[in-house]
Amino acid sequence: MKNEPRMHQSSAPEGSAEPENSQGMNDPCFSAIDLFSGCGGLSLGLRQAGFRVAAAVELHTRAANTYSRNHPGTQVLIRDLRTVSGRELQAATGCERVSLVVGCAPCQGFCSLTSKYAREDERNGLLMEMARIIQELQPDAVMMENVPGLASRGKAIFSKFMEALEEEGYFIEARIVQMADYGVPQYRRRLVALAGKGFKIPFPGCTHARLPRPGSGQLPWVTVRDAIYEMSAPLKLTEARRKGGPREINWHVVRDLQPQTKARLRAARPGKTWLEVDERLRPECHRGGYKGFTNVYGRMEWDDVSVAITGGCTTPCKGRFGHPDRRRTTISVREAALLQTFPQSYEFECDFIDDVCEMIGNAVPPLFAERVGIEIRKALEERYESLARKS
Repeated sequence: MKNEPRMHQSSAPEGSAEPENSQGMNDPCFSAIDLFSGCGGLSLGLRQAGFRVAAAVELHTRAANTYSRNHPGTQVLIRDLRTVSGRELQAATGCERVSLVVGCAPCQGFCSLTSKYAREDERNGLLMEMARIIQELQPDAVMMENVPGLASRGKAIFSKFMEALEEEGYFIEARIVQMADYGVPQYRRRLVALAGKGFKIPFPGCTHARLPRPGSGQLPWVTVRDAIYEMSAPLKLTEARRKGGPREINWHVVRDLQPQTKARLRAARPGKTWLEVDERLRPECHRGGYKGFTNVYGRMEWDDVSVAITGGCTTPCKGRFGHPDRRRTTISVREAALLQTFPQSYEFECDFIDDVCEMIGNAVPPLFAERVGIEIRKALEERYESLARKS
């Protein structure tokens, strides 16, 4: 699947908004700051792309603890971003200029899974807190990632965010991308905005496609089989606790399910919906012509990408999270992390399955972050070289 058409391109004149102070551009430190960092998927990808993630902000303690465990060189502020100043974050970088600010503000108010609930979510305004930090820090580049609904149901807020950056001289491009086109083994559409202060940052080209065209150089989408086929059978959560806790077995753990839930999963066909399952096995609320969410109590297919991994990734009633093998129930927590492209070595510093699943589901897949980070770094290197020649 190709990138969808570009949604927005800044019309600021080429060459405007030169940094006021280009001193130190000959030896940039490529420092980055991660806002709403969660457990650190975006930061991991940026580090793999060559950035030094100097500071991160995360409100939730358990996610922040996992972040710190895996990113010991980053100063983590366990705070509400509304209480954080750009000056505090600048001090944490140790650099004269901040190269990059990234962030994925909480998006539940714009998510398609919650769109039927017509209520205002107080977290929707956090995107403008990210804009405030950008205005205070004046970083050379910005990356924003969020759900596609931000460009439709949240259009007023997203437009306000872009206008705030344009007023500071940023050139912005925003697209809805399919992360499977970058090697992530799941169907995950996200809105991504890239902005350079006085210069453009191109989107990376797609490395994969569902059906690659001959000669395109693209690879087929990475499948569930590619990602988790070699994984051994997991333990149930109760068994894991008897063996010292889920962290002792690297969170390769599934929930203890009720017999009726197991029966529904055994009856499900990989890649199909529960509409094909005998109505007698369905929950009562899904009988009698119900046509609601059709992915629930479903199973993944080996030779396709998974559905988008969410915070409900080990809960059958929250999506098609059944394992492709009928001998299994759902994917494990660790398998969900692998489908998000976290490495096996990534440690989740928590003993609560709901919290760990939430961390994984909310994360930016590190592989996608790395692909974009490489493109941002290339654009920054060209920018710094251009400014050095002028100085």
